Amino acid sequence: MVKSKEEIRADLILKARELLVDKGMEFLTARKLADYSGYSVGTIYNQFKSMDNLFLEENAQTLDELYEVLLSAEMGSDVYINLNKLLEKFVEFVLNNKNLWFALYSFHFQNVVEEYDIFYLRRIVRLLLLLEKNLKKLFVKIPQKEREVSSQVLFVTVFALSSLLTSEKEFVALDKKYVVRILFNTYLAGMSYLDAKK
Repeated sequence: MVKSKEEIRADLILKARELLVDKGMEFLTARKLADYSGYSVGTIYNQFKSMDNLFLEENAQTLDELYEVLLSAEMGSDVYINLNKLLEKFVEFVLNNKNLWFALYSFHFQNVVEEYDIFYLRRIVRLLLLLEKNLKKLFVKIPQKEREVSSQVLFVTVFALSSLLTSEKEFVALDKKYVVRILFNTYLAGMSYLDAKK
């Protein structure tokens, strides 16, 4: 049976994900994916303009999975606790999916794409809105534009700190989860101070 273009694309995304999870991003090359999937290198490049486009698909899936994990956090009436629950879910996700997260982090850190497709940006915005929704309840006096920027700064900070969580050799003696939690809550405390001054 001949597979459709969409089925081949789905197969390649699935096989690439298996390689990412099992071996890590440095193992995901067109040649290795071809060997693993049974498709030719030409077929891979017919489906994806470049390996960066394939990584974009994989990272979009990782962001979807992260969003679902964050939504599973049980929210209560205390916004500080809610934000810390979101942080715990984020840390848990990163630690449970180190290879996937490292691929996403490296992709952004290396800035291999000049402009992200809208389908990808929507996933990032969705995460930011989840954070901002909680910050809005916490910082009621801070103007919306300032709160949006604060959400972005907090998001970027936590994103950057995720590299600390996935590092194996550096900072071995450091309780990385504790450091991330302290920095996160220090930021919230600073924002609370600014909110109180308004």
